[in-house]
Order: sequence, then C-alpha cells, then structure tokens
Amino acid sequence: MNTAKTLFLFAIAITQLYTGMVQAQLETGWKAHDKSRPLPKVVDPGEPASPASVPSDAIVLFDGKDLSKWKGPNDGEPKWVLKDGVMESVAGAGYVYTKEKFGDCQLHVEWTSPTKVKGKGQGRGNSGVFLPGGFEVQVLDSFNNKTYADGGAASIYGQFPPLVNASRGPGQWQVYDIIFKAPRFDKDKKLVSKAVITVLHNGVVVHHATEAFGPTSWVLHYDYNSGHSEGSIGLQDHGNPVRYRNIWIRKLTTDTSRGTYPESRDFTEDEIGKFVGKYKGRQEVNLIDGKMYLKTLDRDMEMVAYVDGTYGLLKSAGSISFTTDDEGNVTALKMKLHAGKGGNFARIEE
Repeated sequence: MNTAKTLFLFAIAITQLYTGMVQAQLETGWKAHDKSRPLPKVVDPGEPASPASVPSDAIVLFDGKDLSKWKGPNDGEPKWVLKDGVMESVAGAGYVYTKEKFGDCQLHVEWTSPTKVKGKGQGRGNSGVFLPGGFEVQVLDSFNNKTYADGGAASIYGQFPPLVNASRGPGQWQVYDIIFKAPRFDKDKKLVSKAVITVLHNGVVVHHATEAFGPTSWVLHYDYNSGHSEGSIGLQDHGNPVRYRNIWIRKLTTDTSRGTYPESRDFTEDEIGKFVGKYKGRQEVNLIDGKMYLKTLDRDMEMVAYVDGTYGLLKSAGSISFTTDDEGNVTALKMKLHAGKGGNFARIEE
C-alpha cells in the first residue's frame, strides 16, 4: 500500500484500538500481522514455465501490447511502464484497476520481483493483486525474506498465510491462479455469504476455499459493508518495480436455469398389485414404507408415477414401462436409462 494510505489507515487503527472497536482475536486466533505466528513451510514449486496459454473463453486483461483494459487512480490514464511485453509498477503512480468489473471469476496473473534484491521484509518486491471488493492476494519477494506470516507472497493479506511458501527466486516469473467467489448481499445490502478464495502459487495450492474476514486493510480487518458483489481487479503500487505479464480472467457464472419434473401422483392400489413382483435378471418391484422401488443395478431406486400415465425413476431421466396381456396382467418391465443401457425384463411367475 502507498505511504499516504498506510499512514491514514494506521491513524484509524490506533484510534479504534483505543476506543475498543477492534477485536483482539479473530476466527483464526491470531492477530493481524502477529510475528509469533508460524511461518509457512517452504516448498520448491519447480522450474518456471513459459507464459501460460489462454482459455478460449477468457478475457485477456493484459497481453503485453497495451494498457487499454486498465485505468489509474480517479479513472485517469495508468502511469505504469509498458516495456518488452510487461507492465511495471512505478513508485508514486498509484494502483491500476481494470475498467471492467467482475464478480465470481478465475484469475491468472504472472509477476516477478526485481532481479536485483533491495530492501527486506515488506520493502522487497511488494505489490498485490486486489480481487473484486478489495481482497488482496499479496505479491512479495518471499524467497529467503522473512516477514510476518500473513504478509508473505500469496497470503490473503493480514488474514491468512499461504499453506506453504512456494516462492521462486528474485527475477523469476511466478504465477497466481485464483478462483474467487464474490460475497453475496441481500436486498438491504446485508451480508449473506463471505468471499471465498482459492489460490495456486506456481501450481501449488496455498489457499483452498478460504473465507475472507472482510476486505483487505493494514492492521484492521474491514467489515463487509459495500453491498456489492462486483468490482475491479487492482494491482498495487507499493513503491517497488514489480512486473506483470499474461493476465487473463474467466467469468464464472452459475447456471440458474431449472428443469421441471413432470407432475407426479400416488400409485394406485391397482398399480401396486400389478407391478410388485420379480422380473427376469434379478429385477424386482417392491413396496417399502408406502413407496414403490425398483431393485436394479444392486440398489433400490424409487419409482414415480406421472399424471400423464407414464412411470419413471425419481430424479432420473430414465423411464419405466410395463407390458400387459389381454387380461391386464403385467408380463414384462421395460427400463430405459438415458445414462446407460436399460433392458426389457419378463415377469417371473410366482
């Protein structure tokens, strides 16, 4: 975060600490940036690969050619450097944000800290990827660089350290693949469900379906009070020349369309009397606790009668039909399963 904002937030934090408005402990049992918190285990993520290919349904946010999908502070032109197919953070230029807003998404970001190591802790290769609504996945040179656990590379900043430290060395390209489920709010803008974040760092899972406490801040943990489930993607200017390339995003939409089951009815006593029994191939129709079941495929599958006179299996696209003789006696059961073959099973005389 930039210096001015940091000082402002620090002032707020101190004020609220003294007025008793900040919780001393959170769900994890750790305070924000607690230096006694255990650091993540270091793992070797393997050799860096070339830029990842882009899925056909992805929106390319940055391909090295221009910054047309981005804006700077106050909707101005971004002042980051574009050179040799990468964009580089410029100290004092401020954050860059996507012009388009997103909700649930899969985000791919490739970044690298400076090859020449300067500074230590939070002063070394610091930037951040801000998800819609202001949830930060920290960018930092965390290769042999000790800092507080919830502030290292790939941490959900100030809240959760990564499960492991999968950082590559300075100057090497690193990859974040982030799956983000946006928070949900009701019509009164009250929180219904929290943001859920999954992160892979260099192909290694470092957060799995982690619920964020709230939008990111330093020292504080903001409450969910925006009432919005969509927002821009942001990249942080923290004063260090961190570079980015190959940034793309996929919108994750939930299919809200609903199929409709045909209207059903109860089996009649006459139907129960006719259908219950054994059929060739170890198929059986049984009445269990007032419900009809077809025993097939080594399981009992509940049957359903529809008002149009047809029969099926509950919550299945399959169908059941019965063959009768001239006197109305059932002679065979025919089962059709759309997920696999069915069969025609003759009635076994008992």
